Amino acid sequence: MEKIDGLAETLEALKAMGVSVKSRKLQQVLKKSASPIIATAKSLVPVDTGDLRDSIGFINSKDNANYDKALIGLRKEYHNNYLGVMYEYGTVERIQSSTGRYTGAIAPVRFMQRAVDSNATSVEENIMKGVDQIIADLAKKNNLIYK
Repeated sequence: MEKIDGLAETLEALKAMGVSVKSRKLQQVLKKSASPIIATAKSLVPVDTGDLRDSIGFINSKDNANYDKALIGLRKEYHNNYLGVMYEYGTVERIQSSTGRYTGAIAPVRFMQRAVDSNATSVEENIMKGVDQIIADLAKKNNLIYK
């Protein structure tokens, strides 16, 4: 076994062997770590019918190109997902041009930004722990001593 010191050196050694850290296991770590953001956003979003709240979730697919991403947003299968942007950033006063009907303004709620901000530290810590474990497992599997 070859002894490697540090994360960067271990990643380089694994890369030199053709071993990628990007895997379904990495995506699982990212999604598990980022799940509190979804829960917080769902608790902060304005609720009328619940469709907007229910549309908040992971929006990336499970293909190989997304193993290193966990994208959170408003899923497209909900017909009113455009409302999320309106509630996040707000709108100006609106008047329908065809009827002259005043439809009001929406004040910004910033539910997604607040969800990210309030969970950022714990999400980052959990991702670091998960990635560290993946690297340790890969290092052991490839006869490297990590840590």
